[in-house]
Amino acid sequence: MKKIHFVIFLFLSCTFIAQENWMTYPTKDKLDSLNIKSVKQIKNTDTILKAPVVVLIDSSLEKKTNYISEKGTLIENKDDKLDSINNYLSNYGNYSGYTVQIYVTQETLKIRKLRKEFMTNFPKRTLFDEYIAPNIFLYAGKFQDYNSAELFKKELEKVFKNTLIVRKKFPYKREIK
Repeated sequence: MKKIHFVIFLFLSCTFIAQENWMTYPTKDKLDSLNIKSVKQIKNTDTILKAPVVVLIDSSLEKKTNYISEKGTLIENKDDKLDSINNYLSNYGNYSGYTVQIYVTQETLKIRKLRKEFMTNFPKRTLFDEYIAPNIFLYAGKFQDYNSAELFKKELEKVFKNTLIVRKKFPYKREIK
């Protein structure tokens, strides 16, 4: 029983010792595989063993590399097909989303009044209308998920009554505000 406990203790202690330095950075004195310039094999005729000769790069001669820098360069290699697909989508593509319908009417004066009231209460939100004969629909916000539209609807219900979340398709092209 003591032998089993001793073997288990020995195994666990070896495991913990082996895991000790896995997260620490190596010191400058240790051999770093990134600083190896070349590895040569020396042939010795007297012995069978071949010992590699490792030549290290002198770190004092080279410029220090700083990976956290404000300035830098990025080389982008992309296919021309990506640009043509993006241009096509920006001109003709649509995505499905949600918006909040505020009001539906045939009177343009009522829509103007509601638009003015919306702009005074929510100046940073998007507002758009859609004319489908004979009605004018007034919508607010463009959301990609239902939950965001629901949260905005709760804000709108303080000012507007009977709002409704509607699924719509929006164009990919960016609209100028």
